[in-house]
Amino acid sequence: MDERPDSSQQLMDILLVMDEKGTLQAVSGVKDGELQTKNPLEDNNDLLRVDRHGDMFSNFFSNLWNQLKDPTRFHFFRVPEEEVQRVAADFRQRESQSVKTGEPLVAQYEVQPPVQAQQQTQAGQQQQPEGAPQQSAGQTEQNPQYKYRPEDIDWNSLAALGVQREQIEGNGMLDQMLRGFQTDKTVRVHFHFDGISHSNDSQLSLKPGTDGRLTVCSHGILDPEKMQKQFFGYDITDSDKQVLRQTGNMGHPATVTNRAGEQVEALVSRNLKTNELVAFPLSKVNIPAEKNGHTFTPDEIARLKQGEAVVCQFLSRAKEGEQPKLYPAPVQFSAAKMQLEFLFGDRGRLAMDAYKANLKQTANQEVPKTFRKQELTEKSRLELEAGGTVKVSGLVDKKGKAYQGYITWKPGEKPAFMFPKDYKAALEEGRVKPAVENEVQVAVNSEGKTVEATRNLKEALQSAQQRPTGEQKQQQERRQEQKEDRKQEQKQEQPDKPKRSRGVRR
Repeated sequence: MDERPDSSQQLMDILLVMDEKGTLQAVSGVKDGELQTKNPLEDNNDLLRVDRHGDMFSNFFSNLWNQLKDPTRFHFFRVPEEEVQRVAADFRQRESQSVKTGEPLVAQYEVQPPVQAQQQTQAGQQQQPEGAPQQSAGQTEQNPQYKYRPEDIDWNSLAALGVQREQIEGNGMLDQMLRGFQTDKTVRVHFHFDGISHSNDSQLSLKPGTDGRLTVCSHGILDPEKMQKQFFGYDITDSDKQVLRQTGNMGHPATVTNRAGEQVEALVSRNLKTNELVAFPLSKVNIPAEKNGHTFTPDEIARLKQGEAVVCQFLSRAKEGEQPKLYPAPVQFSAAKMQLEFLFGDRGRLAMDAYKANLKQTANQEVPKTFRKQELTEKSRLELEAGGTVKVSGLVDKKGKAYQGYITWKPGEKPAFMFPKDYKAALEEGRVKPAVENEVQVAVNSEGKTVEATRNLKEALQSAQQRPTGEQKQQQERRQEQKEDRKQEQKQEQPDKPKRSRGVRR
């Protein structure tokens, strides 16, 4: 069954703890009087979460304090769930002494020890005979590790699925359900409707009812090829379906209708095990400040909150005697997991391919400033931008031999290179424009046209040459002088011709 995004989702707090050595961790529970902790900079569903409002936190903290063997060696900090990684990263940059002295920035999160509970605990330990069993706080209060209580579950709703309580207690599914999560594992469930029986493997979760009771919900494995056309008022496009099948995340916000009938922006993902679509309100999306050694930039956070897959540089876990290494990996917010996730396997390859293609396209949107280490002039870049051709000289191959050629450029592509022979053929076929530096040369040598500067020049101009060189100009002048001298000599060598008789006028 699909679940609508719940706009009334509880706001939760996380409990951070620092020991006498200054080590900061996040509290995940208490076992045999010892505090159980996790790394607060990593995404983890096992952390203790407590309702931010009401008296629940004070009761929870008193119970936690009473269960610890030596609670006085710890400093506790109450931090909003959406801020826990940012605050934890900030705390870890400070010395433990700064925390203990009640620094203002730190003091706002610090939880004071329950003095009365501490005194009662000490008095009880003094009065209680040695070896007498201590009363567990969990006997009178709900276990602080969980969001829900087992006694509030409608066990008939579980039995209706053909599942026994002992099954989900033994395989750890109940533990996840009481924490407020959908189970990772699946169990075989059976349905009976109007004499028709059906069974499939399903994940389970708990759903609060209006009467305060908790109903067990089944999330069966669906056929990904038969994805619905509409999801709570949002029309799923063919493109959306393809992306959901390939990556599991739609990749952009969608306007859906919540339980209250309100239209809200949400991210939509596919549960990778059941193929069920899940929505998560955009307003509740939380992106940690840091993950695996990478501090997210404001632009990366904004894109992640919009559901995009973002490739970042993360630090690997260093082996003994080695330094951690940077590695690129795509991350994306999963509505199904309600947190940021790494994309692995085919999902990761698709994200990396899209990232590389975007890098390539972005890099080629502007006219290149250089070509094979040769700087292009502003005039050349303008010519390329206009669709023209530019000749580039001074290029050097791998063997150190100089060569030259012609380039053209189109937005989104790398410059196309042609050797002189290829350029000549392309020019004759009209596939390219004459290179800027060769326009005069083309006019003189190919089209038979001349300009004043080249009128008396007999040899072809060199590449990129629009006017004769000084030596060529001198040759022009010498040829012109020689031409004039020859005319004079020819005139002088000719004998005087007798004047033609005009006859006698009669």
